[in-house]
Amino acid sequence: MIKTRRDFLRLAAATPAAILAPQFPFELTVSGLAVPPAPLNDFPRITFYGATRQVSGSCHLLETSHGLYLVDCGNFISDVEDPEKENREFPFNPAEVKGLLLTHAHADHLGRLPILYKQGFRGKIYCTDATRDLTKLSFASGPSTEDKEDRLFDPEDVEGMLGLLKAVPYNTKVDADKLTVRYTEAGHILGSAMVEVWVDNRKILFGGDMGPDNAPILISPAQHYYADAVLVESTYGPSPRADIDYEDFGKKVMEVIDRGGDVLIPTFAIHKSQLLIFTIQRLKEEGYIDKDVPVYCDSSTVFRGNLIYDAYKDYHDNQAKAFHEKHGTLFYMGKYREGQVRDFIKAHGGTPSIYIATSGMLAYAASPRHLQKMAGDSKNAIFIPGYQAPETVGRQLLDGKKSVRLLIEDGNSREVTVNVNLEVGKIAGFSSHAPGQQILEWLEKFQEIGPVYVVHGDEDRSTGMAKKISQMGITGHAPKRNETFTVKSDRVKPGKAPNLDAKAPPAPPAAVDQ
Repeated sequence: MIKTRRDFLRLAAATPAAILAPQFPFELTVSGLAVPPAPLNDFPRITFYGATRQVSGSCHLLETSHGLYLVDCGNFISDVEDPEKENREFPFNPAEVKGLLLTHAHADHLGRLPILYKQGFRGKIYCTDATRDLTKLSFASGPSTEDKEDRLFDPEDVEGMLGLLKAVPYNTKVDADKLTVRYTEAGHILGSAMVEVWVDNRKILFGGDMGPDNAPILISPAQHYYADAVLVESTYGPSPRADIDYEDFGKKVMEVIDRGGDVLIPTFAIHKSQLLIFTIQRLKEEGYIDKDVPVYCDSSTVFRGNLIYDAYKDYHDNQAKAFHEKHGTLFYMGKYREGQVRDFIKAHGGTPSIYIATSGMLAYAASPRHLQKMAGDSKNAIFIPGYQAPETVGRQLLDGKKSVRLLIEDGNSREVTVNVNLEVGKIAGFSSHAPGQQILEWLEKFQEIGPVYVVHGDEDRSTGMAKKISQMGITGHAPKRNETFTVKSDRVKPGKAPNLDAKAPPAPPAAVDQ
């Protein structure tokens, strides 16, 4: 007996399509009531279970006549009331999902994969080869707690999940279970992709996260031209393009070094750290930063991430390829040093240096320990390259707080209060997300396009982007959690992208760059 839509989908996956065609006048029983089956033209459907008018938790359920598939399965972070509860529960049965399409290796897109496995998922996880390697790196440290009762997943769940990874090439149509898919460059982080899906006579483009044009290291995002439905991110909302001046960043660093101070740059281990290290090396080569200035990095995840970035030279842009060919690496030059946090903490107060340290919002790990050593000396500076969530230490610093509490993890976790006398600055150019103007102009180049669903952004940014998209003659939606949309073949030719006022202050980024 069929009692739920899930039961019907199981039947649909196991029954020849002709039997379910609407011209066959048979009935299915749902809770004792005779009702006709859903016609085939009700597929595919997309239900949005995360990153809806919020940043985190990317998870999109694709319902087809062949069964259920997922696109991404990321962590909920600080933008939900109870992240742990949200991360433990799924509004669908993971065991019924036949396959998963992974766009890239950031926690808000893949963080719940071991939980999905723990709850019964056994389909393939399709991704690029670089995403496969970065996914393995992301879970190399295992569960976040030794207390088994508090764990969201266990080591065997990680091992089992990693065994499901299946690498697919860029720019080639491949079969993913009953779907036909093609991965194209998204320019967000190494291995990131947009995913085209052909199923039930429809084409859907899952945009993942789009990187900015002409950012360091990576190739710019691929242009697409046809789709019945498109998903785009809205990290920056309807924001103009911003001019990036890396030379100015180099000059600011040298101002601090020349006065005898240290520079702290808190960052995330995957991609942002690589952008920073590569850019500093390039600025040293061009003379904007003195070649003798030591650069310290104390994250083992960054070390291994650097090796992965170095290994995938074919995914680099022309500038990075030329740099790599000249030096044999993007990172390992001159005074760049990798090592233990405790050793680099001792270096403070000696030769003026640059410290790249993990926890991008200064919430945990090495960044608070460096800040504790540096905060009281006005010769020092902290330059913050990314979004800082409300109430975080980074946000407090940017808001001008002169006293902050830090979580110090050096064997015994404890909180300390420090007075802030060092210079605090925000630096641009190291985001891995495209501005709204770029996304609108990318949509303008489509020849035919169906509705556009705006995800991965705070509510004002996602709804703001949807409104701008609608001004182009495209149907723009900012889905709410649990909303379902049927993909029809209602394509239009886009109008011109709105010209966002460059004089207006750009919306601050709303994403957590892992």
